[in-house]
Amino acid sequence: MTFAGVLLGVAIGIVLLSWVMNLIGRDRLYVGYGVIFVFGTLVAMTVLIVPPLLDAVTRASVRLLPVPSLSIVALVIFTFLMVYVFTQITVLSNRVMRLAKELAIRNAQQEGDVERRAAERR
Repeated sequence: MTFAGVLLGVAIGIVLLSWVMNLIGRDRLYVGYGVIFVFGTLVAMTVLIVPPLLDAVTRASVRLLPVPSLSIVALVIFTFLMVYVFTQITVLSNRVMRLAKELAIRNAQQEGDVERRAAERR
């Protein structure tokens, strides 16, 4: 990869890191997701900056496919990230459903208590 390509990759990585940190700081991104993005970005930047690592990753991709294709690595990472995100969304959805059921039960109990008190007053 050319020096300009490495420089562009590192610049994109720095912008991504600052954006993610800003989102975490404003509580707009869950810290767990932020850690994944920060770790992935730092690893990618390290591979770009250290030429032997970039050569090793390129050689490994050539062994797997006839043409050097680092996009496969990105697709695999994005697939795992999507599964993780959807798992977390499912967990949160289940929590919201449980809380809604509990709230409905409490409201029904309170309404029953109010009706019982009104009937006792008569």
